[in-house]
Amino acid sequence: MSSTIKLTIAGTPSLHKGVHKAATSLDNVELIFTRKSGGVCATVSLAADRTSLYRTLEATQAKIKLVCQRLGIEEQELEYDRSDLSKLEAIGYKLLFLKKMLFEAFIPIQWVIVYKHQNEKKWHKIIPDSKVFQADPFVVYKDDKYFVFYEELKFEDYHGYLMVAELDIANNQLINEKVILKLENHLSFPNVFKENGTYYMIPECADSHRVDLYECTDFPYQWKHTRTLLDNIQAVDTTPLKTHDGWYLFTSEIVDGADCNDELSIYKSANLLNEPFTKLYNEPVISDVTNARMAGHFIQHKGELFRVSQNCGKRYGHQANINKVSQIEGGYKEELVNTLKPDRGALGFHTYNQDHEIVIGDMEIARFDFYSLKRFVWGNIRKHVFKR
Repeated sequence: MSSTIKLTIAGTPSLHKGVHKAATSLDNVELIFTRKSGGVCATVSLAADRTSLYRTLEATQAKIKLVCQRLGIEEQELEYDRSDLSKLEAIGYKLLFLKKMLFEAFIPIQWVIVYKHQNEKKWHKIIPDSKVFQADPFVVYKDDKYFVFYEELKFEDYHGYLMVAELDIANNQLINEKVILKLENHLSFPNVFKENGTYYMIPECADSHRVDLYECTDFPYQWKHTRTLLDNIQAVDTTPLKTHDGWYLFTSEIVDGADCNDELSIYKSANLLNEPFTKLYNEPVISDVTNARMAGHFIQHKGELFRVSQNCGKRYGHQANINKVSQIEGGYKEELVNTLKPDRGALGFHTYNQDHEIVIGDMEIARFDFYSLKRFVWGNIRKHVFKR
């Protein structure tokens, strides 16, 4: 069968060399499918696994298969170099693996909540106990108080649950903390919003294979399940948007060939509470690991709409983007207008929300207390030596 489409991997015609190049340069693996007759027919990207050449190759091949299915072609129709790396190049990847393992084993990390006033440049960090991390914050201003909804996770079991607390700005702390939702499945991203005077929440619970809507019956502590918005789906960071055309859900689905950071899909309904949501487009509107996954509420400013997204190309939660949305239906269109980077010394930034005068987010930091060092070293020994 003759090749009809050329494939370039991270700017090279070689699968192994392209994956190697992306990993060693701390870049994402970009795949460009070009018809020999002219014209790019698909551009997608995924993150490189810095610790395993095999896993990166496996993920890249799965991505190629997924794109071929969407293009209606066989993988054999693609023209690209499938030969292995040289021994020298393979050694280079092993050295990168060693560097990454040393980083993972001896630099304990923790997600923490950060905030600032809208006119401030400096973020204020709220450092929790070293036995937990706190992330994915959403803020609601009500009754002259700022209520922060967030994910909390204990390192001992890595099982996320949802919390709410009041932001005590004077003392730079969270007070009156309380668990509002804890299930058998992992929870995160408590997307709280208001509609017709009632507060609702769409948490992330990909393990349940559903996207559920909760209604607040006694703000901010009591919540009840109202309906399932999407069923038989593994989706993360689902974010609602209401316009004059109806309700939209922006979400990242986990499918064969695409993990939770790779793609963005849109669903639509006429009514949030009692009408079904259906896919607006058959295929994702974004297939780019540097800009797909949601990172917070939509922002409406001076008549313009902005989408906050994550850049997971270098690593998960590396930084966030602000994208100006110009069109949703008839072909989704947006353009990158700003990048939100972590503070100097921090390792990641992946949530951004605001209400009234406060902007809130999260950052990944390094912790070097005894508990954190013990947790990371022992955890990596179990993971990589005992495979537990």
